[in-house]
Amino acid sequence: MSADKLLKEYAAGRRDFASINLANANLFNSDLIGVNLTKADLRRTNLVFAYLNKVTFNHANLVGAKLGGATLNQAIMMNANLSEADLHGAMLQRVNLFGANLSLANLMDANLGEADLRSANLRGANLRCAILSAALMREERGYPPTTMNGANLRKADLRGANLSGADLSGVDLSEANLSEATLARVNLQGANLSGVIAIGTIFTEANLNNVNLTEANLKNANFTKADLKNANLRLANLFGANLSKANVSMATLSNAGLIQAILTGTDLSRSLLDKANLSQASLVDAYLVRANLDGADLSYAVLTRAELSGASTIGTIFSGATMPDGKNHP
Repeated sequence: MSADKLLKEYAAGRRDFASINLANANLFNSDLIGVNLTKADLRRTNLVFAYLNKVTFNHANLVGAKLGGATLNQAIMMNANLSEADLHGAMLQRVNLFGANLSLANLMDANLGEADLRSANLRGANLRCAILSAALMREERGYPPTTMNGANLRKADLRGANLSGADLSGVDLSEANLSEATLARVNLQGANLSGVIAIGTIFTEANLNNVNLTEANLKNANFTKADLKNANLRLANLFGANLSKANVSMATLSNAGLIQAILTGTDLSRSLLDKANLSQASLVDAYLVRANLDGADLSYAVLTRAELSGASTIGTIFSGATMPDGKNHP
């Protein structure tokens, strides 16, 4: 069907265009609100600035489609193929993209607030500066997790998003806002989170092996049982953060702020904590074997039963701290 015929039939009241072939059609700035395009062939179709609110695109083929600036709020796009589609600046609020393929798609500056991205494929997608606040990406039993390997999420807004169980290995999240987001059991191995804002974020049982968290704001974040082995947390703000039973061995925490942090049972062996501020931190049962604590501030910290064998404590401040033997340091 031609674009002109589609628009004429739409104007006449038709809304069901399931399985239609519109490949390469020009529908620039068209108004197609509420149509049914289930299983439609929309490869490379020009839908720039089109009004597609509440359109149904289930199982539609939108490979390479041009959707820049389009309005797709509340559209239903379950299992749609949007690989390499251009959605730069598109409005996708509350859109349902469950199981959709968005690999290598351009979503720069797109608004995906409250979008359903469960089981979606976002490998290599460009989400730079995209809004994903309150987006849903948690893993669902019986379905593959949301994947974002190699995606660009630099400066993206993910406040309050649920990414539990998602695969974000190698993702660029530098300077993104993850405050109050849930990333329980997420795979962030090798990801770049430098300068990220993650105040009150949940990282419980997450894989943060070799992650870059330099200068990150992680105030009151929850890293319980997380794997932070070899992570770089230099100059990070971990005020009040919970790292109970986390693996932080061989990590770099030089000059990090860990005031009032909870490190109960945490493995900090061979970690670099030189010049870190651990005042008032709880290090009960912490494992600090061969850790570098040179110049660190542990004033009024609680080190009851902590293991410090082989740790370097040159210039370390212990004033008022509760030492491993239970005695208070003068």
